[in-house]
Amino acid sequence: MGTSSFQAQFKRVLEAGQKRDYKKAIILLEDMAACGLAEEHPEILLYLARSWHSESMFARAVSCARSYLALSPEDGAGWFFLGRSLFSNGDFERSVHAFRKSLEYNPVSIDARTMLGFALLKCRKPSLARSIFEQALNDDPDNEKLNQGYRNALFVEAVRTYRRGDAETARQMLTFLINNDIDGVVPRLYLGHALRDLGYTAEAMGQYEAAMMFAPDDPSLVWYPVSALVQSGNMEGALRLMQDRGLSAGAEDPSGPAVLLTIIKNHIDREEWSGAVEASRSFIKAHGDSAQVQSLMAEAFRNLGNTHLALAHFRRALSLDRSNPSPHYGILMVHIGMRDWVSLAAAVAEAAKAGCDPDALSLYRVLARSHLDIPPEDILSEIQQEIHTAGAIPELFLALALTYYRLGLPDLASGWYHKALEIDPDDEEASIGFIACCEALLTDGGSDRASTSSRAKTLENAYQAYLERWSDNTAIRRDYIRFLADRERWGEAADATEQLLSGERSAALERQLALFRRKAGQYR
Repeated sequence: MGTSSFQAQFKRVLEAGQKRDYKKAIILLEDMAACGLAEEHPEILLYLARSWHSESMFARAVSCARSYLALSPEDGAGWFFLGRSLFSNGDFERSVHAFRKSLEYNPVSIDARTMLGFALLKCRKPSLARSIFEQALNDDPDNEKLNQGYRNALFVEAVRTYRRGDAETARQMLTFLINNDIDGVVPRLYLGHALRDLGYTAEAMGQYEAAMMFAPDDPSLVWYPVSALVQSGNMEGALRLMQDRGLSAGAEDPSGPAVLLTIIKNHIDREEWSGAVEASRSFIKAHGDSAQVQSLMAEAFRNLGNTHLALAHFRRALSLDRSNPSPHYGILMVHIGMRDWVSLAAAVAEAAKAGCDPDALSLYRVLARSHLDIPPEDILSEIQQEIHTAGAIPELFLALALTYYRLGLPDLASGWYHKALEIDPDDEEASIGFIACCEALLTDGGSDRASTSSRAKTLENAYQAYLERWSDNTAIRRDYIRFLADRERWGEAADATEQLLSGERSAALERQLALFRRKAGQYR
C-alpha cells in the first residue's frame, strides 16, 4: 500500500471514528496492519487500541496499546490510552504506572493528571490523589471533573484524619467539603463527631439532625444527638430528647454507655458494618474498653472482610473478660472465612479448654479435620453425621465434596459443590472445586460422544461463571485457554489470552496469541 493509499484508508478510519462506527474503524485498521504497515505507521496500533476501548473490549485495547508503545515508547498519548484501558479493566496499580509515564513524556496533560488522581483513589491512596488533583487544579481551576476528584480525595482523607484523632483538622476539611457539594449522611455524621469531640455539642447536634434529613428512615441516626448530649454531661437533655422521640435504651435511667451500645447494635442489626465500627470506636473513646463492644466491633470487621482486625478485637474481648467464652466462636468463624484450617483446629482446642459447648464445637472440629492431612475414608462418616445434625451449612457441603473428590468420586463431589454454589454463588472454593470435578469427569468420562459433549459444555460454563467473578485468577484462565485450544476454538482462545496479556507481559503469551489469531484467520 503506497503513501497516498494509506492516507486515504486512514482518512476512512478517522471518519468512521467521528461517526462512532468503531467496528468499521477496527476492520479498516486491522486490514492495514495485516498489510504490514504498523511498523512504519505505528499510529495504526494506537487507533486500534482506542477503537477497542470504545467497544469496551479493554483487554484487546491494552494489548494494542502495548504493541504501539513497543514501537513508540516515548509517546505520552500512548501511555495515557494504555492507562485508560487498564483503569477500565480494573487494573488500577498498572494504570497508575502508565499515567505517570504519560506525564513523564507530556507533563502538561491535564487528562493524564486527572486520571492519575482517580487511579490513586482506586488504589486507596487519598493523600497522593489529593496532591495530584491540586497540581492539576492549579492549571485548570474550572475543570469540574478535577474538582470532583479533588473533593472525593479530600473526603477520604478527612475521614482518616478524624480516625487519627485530629478532630480540628477533620472539622475544617469536612466543613469545606459540605460547602462545596460533598454532602450527605456520612459527611454530616463525621462533622458531627468532630464537633462533638471538640466540645461543640449544639453544633454537633445540628450536624446529626442534618444527617437525619438525608436518611429519615435510619433508626441508628436518631441516637447520635442523644449521644452528644450524654457525652457533654447533659443527661437531663438526653433523657428529654429520648422521651420526645420515643426512644429506649433498655434501661429506665440510661447511661451514656447504654446509648452508644444501642447505636452499635442498631448498626449491626441493619448490617451497617462500617457504622458499627465507628460507633464502637466512639464508645471506647468516651467510656473506656469493653469486652462486649470489642466483640461487636470484631463482628463488624469480620463482615467487612478485615480478618486481621476481627481476630485482634475478638482476642481483646477475651482478654477483658475471660469468663465469657463467646468471642471464641467469633474467632472460629474468622478462621473458617479465611479457610485457615490449621488455625481453626488450634482455635477449636483453645475454645474447648475455655469451656465452650462441645456439641457446638463439633461442627468446627469436623470442618478442620476434613481439610487437614487425614485419610478421607476416616473423616467421611463424621461429615455425613454432622450434616445430618447441623443441616444445610455450605462449609459442610464443601467438606463433603472435598472428601468425595479425594476418594476419587468426582461425580458425587460435583453435586455437593453445586449445592454449596446454590446457597452462595460467590463461594470461590466451591467454584474451583466444581471446575476440578468437571475436568476429572471430562478426562475419565469414556468415549461416548454425547456424554463427552455434555460434560465439556458443563466445564465450559463452569470456567466462564468463575472468570466472570474472579477474573484475576490466571491459573484458571490458562486452564480455560487450554480447554478452548484443545477444541480448536482459536478465536475464543485468543480473546482469553488477551485477557492474560492485559495483566502481564510475556513473550510466550504474545507468541501464543499470534498463533491463535493466525489459526482463527484473524490479524494480530
